[in-house]
Amino acid sequence: MPESKALKYTENNSILGYAVIRKAETGYKIGPLFANNPKIAEELFKSCLSIAPNHSVFLDIPTTNLNAVSLVKKYKGKYVFECARMYYGPSPKIIINAIYGITTFELG
Repeated sequence: MPESKALKYTENNSILGYAVIRKAETGYKIGPLFANNPKIAEELFKSCLSIAPNHSVFLDIPTTNLNAVSLVKKYKGKYVFECARMYYGPSPKIIINAIYGITTFELG
């Protein structure tokens, strides 16, 4: 994808997190940002921010991941909009605490 960058965080040849940042109509969009813990999520987030200095950067977080909420607050992120996740039938078994940025809605 033009004007995008994929990043990964590895230890001992294992991927413990990854993120994608891409140019959007306005600024840049991060998504997905998945990480095994808050430290890895923050390192990936900072790397994404360094790719887009002096630009607006958007990250859609699941507010049920309190570590993602804390990360955004730490970097003085501003609330822009809210979206509800809906399922037909039971919700999927996912590890929400590993999701710091959802895969963006604009894909697909």
